[in-house]
Amino acid sequence: MKPIRIGILGLGTVGQSVARALLERRDLLARSAGAPLVLQRAVVRDLDKPRAIPREQLTTEIARVTEADDIDVVVELMGGLEPARTVIEAALSRGKSVVTANKRVVSWHGPSLLSLAAKKGAELRYEAAVGGGIPLIAPLLDDLAANRLLELRAIINGTTNYILTRMAAGDTLDVALAEAQRLGYAEADPSDDVDAVDAADKLAILVRHAFGLTVPPREIFRQGLRGLDPRDIAYGREFGYALKLLALARRGTNGIEARVHPAFVPIAHPLARIDGAQNAVHVVGDLCGPVMFSGQGAGGDATASAVLADLLHVSRRMALGDPAPTVRDFGPEPKLAPLAEARTRCYFRLAVEDQPGVFAQVTQVLAQQSIGLASVLQREPGKMGSAEVVLLTYAAPEAALASAEEQLARLSCVRAVRARIRVEGGDSGGAA
Repeated sequence: MKPIRIGILGLGTVGQSVARALLERRDLLARSAGAPLVLQRAVVRDLDKPRAIPREQLTTEIARVTEADDIDVVVELMGGLEPARTVIEAALSRGKSVVTANKRVVSWHGPSLLSLAAKKGAELRYEAAVGGGIPLIAPLLDDLAANRLLELRAIINGTTNYILTRMAAGDTLDVALAEAQRLGYAEADPSDDVDAVDAADKLAILVRHAFGLTVPPREIFRQGLRGLDPRDIAYGREFGYALKLLALARRGTNGIEARVHPAFVPIAHPLARIDGAQNAVHVVGDLCGPVMFSGQGAGGDATASAVLADLLHVSRRMALGDPAPTVRDFGPEPKLAPLAEARTRCYFRLAVEDQPGVFAQVTQVLAQQSIGLASVLQREPGKMGSAEVVLLTYAAPEAALASAEEQLARLSCVRAVRARIRVEGGDSGGAA
């Protein structure tokens, strides 16, 4: 059987895991693919750095992979938007199939690259771009294809989930972030994780496959972890909720909701039990009901597992001589629903003056916005002389909740609105 010749772009943590598997699992991979998989060449920056593969198979020239006649499949593991996008485009233009773990490229340029691949008789696969080692793209496209998906909720950034787990134990955001950096979960510049950029990129990919909506990440509402306080997590626990950075998409009457932000989820919900650096995606289909995928969302071996699964899929097709798939038809494309119309319950924490009539003023503001009050916690004044009131509302439109926050902040009896956090799920008319 003619071997499938592979070129890897980038031998970082994931690239080294992929390379080791290709060298050490030849027989297993060959049986799965129906043909031998041969690691032909890998592109690196430094030829002298110790690697998992022989030095003669290394090069610093990208063209020796993307333009070489002795490479059948390109595995792009460079990361970042450029030059990765240009490199993937170059390989596809020459008819070479590409497997990538690059969420940034796929979220911003996936549709155009998929069209190019189909035009050139090649294939672009990116299972590892969203959930690391968790199978997500293939199940959405194949196993759940008969379903009309109604909702998707996901924890798709292991770094922020680790930070929130530490904060639930009492750490401040800064302390939890420093520990995440020490363990290698967070980069020296953690902005993509902490500011939810990474999660928004991944949600853009999931929304396309789950709901047929092509939306650039910049149009997805996102709110990161900055400003969160461990005491809000503790108060949420009293109400029966756990705090997660939630990527959410939901089918509604006015289109598809898509947003990423901290949210309280009921402790009984499966996502509430996803701790540490784990990832999970919970979907609800009209036929299958609720289904959850969970596991390691990052790491060399876990991500390599997804890369190799895509590589085996492409190799098996090539070994059989089957044509590359055409671009998937998702049908009429829905629109992105306005954030202002999204309905959620909401948690407010207010620092208020210790004086009579405060509660009446607060409830009047909520009533003016037609927001029902479900639960209240009140704490006596602390060292700063202000009391603390914590409110849990019934479901209301985002526009009404935002307006209520502004009005509450203007009340003379309210020193500050310390927190407003959305609540997803639960009873009392909350978002389903």
